[in-house]
Amino acid sequence: MTSSDPATAGPPTRAGSTAGPELDDVAREYPRWRCWTGIAGLLYATLRGSSPPVVVRGEDPTDLRDEIRRAEANLP
Repeated sequence: MTSSDPATAGPPTRAGSTAGPELDDVAREYPRWRCWTGIAGLLYATLRGSSPPVVVRGEDPTDLRDEIRRAEANLP
């Protein structure tokens, strides 16, 4: 059997992998942030009501969550 065998794989996520959060999970974890998928497939999040706007991006939901954490650590 290979790792892509459906009998041994866990439930697929949006990106087709078997581990990690989905974009909706990240949005629920950070309700102050609006999350969406851009037209090129990158994921984005913006801090609601921030001025100037705080926007982060990631290649997958885990990366986006890490970028949100990093941005929140740098907020005043």
